Parts: sequence; C-alpha cells; structure tokens
Amino acid sequence: MKIRNLILVGVLSCIVFAIALLPASLLWNAVSGSLQGSPLQVERVGGTVWNGYALANVRTPVLQGPVVLDWRLKGYRLLLGELAVGLHLEGNAFQITGGGHWGLWGKGITHLNGDVQASMLDQSLREFGISASGVLKVDEVNINLSGTTITTAEGMISWSGGSVTAPGRGSRNPIDFPPVNGQVREEEGNLYLTVTEARGNQLLGELGLLPEKGLGSLKVLQRVLSLAGMSPGGDDNKVLANMQQPLPF
Repeated sequence: MKIRNLILVGVLSCIVFAIALLPASLLWNAVSGSLQGSPLQVERVGGTVWNGYALANVRTPVLQGPVVLDWRLKGYRLLLGELAVGLHLEGNAFQITGGGHWGLWGKGITHLNGDVQASMLDQSLREFGISASGVLKVDEVNINLSGTTITTAEGMISWSGGSVTAPGRGSRNPIDFPPVNGQVREEEGNLYLTVTEARGNQLLGELGLLPEKGLGSLKVLQRVLSLAGMSPGGDDNKVLANMQQPLPF
C-alpha cells in the first residue's frame, strides 16, 4: 500500500512539473482562438506556464496601448488547494504589482501596489466633460471574496492632486485640487473606498461596490466644492449626490 501511494505521489508530481515547465507560448496557441475579437491583442508570449511573460496591445475605454505582463505561480499554495500567482503589469501610464489567488476558501487580490497616471481615466471621463492630471498611488490593497461577498478589504488609494477640467470651466481655466486619500474597507460584505482630504482628513465622499446586489454607489459631500473654491456656503457635510447604479458586469 505504501509503495502504491509513493508511486501515485511520484506520478502526480511529474504531471505538475511537466505542466509547470510547459512553454507558455504553447498554452497560448491552444487558447488564443477563443479570444478573437477581444480588445486584447497579444503579440508575444514567453517563458513557461510557471514563470512567464506576455507583450500585448490593449484597446479599451480605460486602457490603451502596449502592456507587459509578468507572472509567477506560487507552487506551495497548490498544496493548500489554492492557485496563487504573483503579477507585474506595466504600460505607458501605469505600473502595478501584486498577486491573485483562487481556491477552496475564496479568491482575491493581495499586496497590490503601484502608480497610475490620472490621465489614463480621461477616455472614460470625457463623456462627462472631465479630465484630470496627477498620479494615483495604490498602496498595499488586499481584497478577498467568498462567492460574491467581500470578506476582507484594506489598503490605500491616494491621489497626488492636480488640475481638473470640469464642464463650464474650459481647458484654460482648470480647477486645482489638493491631494486626497482613499481608504479601502469592507462593510457588510460590500467594498467601499472612503475619500478624505490628505491634509485635514475631512470626509469628501465614498465609492461603493455592492456585488451581491449588482450595484455601484456614489456619495459626494459639499466639501468637494469648497476644495475647488466653488463653495456655495453652508454646511460642508451636506450630501450633494447619493446614488446607486447597476454594475456593467
């Protein structure tokens, strides 16, 4: 019985290592046909399934241009019934490092860090007549899910501040915003980004993701107008907008 178990372990180990050392380009050639017509155009895949890279061109409303993706599977996590991978993604206006995992006890992202140019969002904000400068900094963001329920969420997403063009102001008369901080948190199975002033730590608003209900939420306080030098007077804690919209995915 012991010999049979040893043989089984040996065979499984050989299969795992054979898959891990398989050239990533061969796996991509096998699955690339199912991605035809997608906004992702992969130009080159190298390395192995275990540790490899891909060069691609992306055409989406948010992300456009060449990107480089590096990945490294974490083999020891397979023993715990979980597929985990370390990732590094870099483009002309951003670089992000972190990890992802999927397994018996849930899925999520871990140790997400990086910098993103705010101008990357211009394409999606253009329909609202808004554009922004500055840099978004992602600092140790961790989000875990069980099914569609957010179980834990933490980390910071801050904005360096900069010039913002808004409707009625024109590109020659932008608004100068100071830096702001965003705290990532979980509440009742939902994901929230609570935005505050970097200097006074006063609440500005909140973005929410309610996955079980399929909704996104947005709350904005009057203090945002005060920061922009457009305050109408009165209580800065007054809620200017509080809405929910169905998620597009």
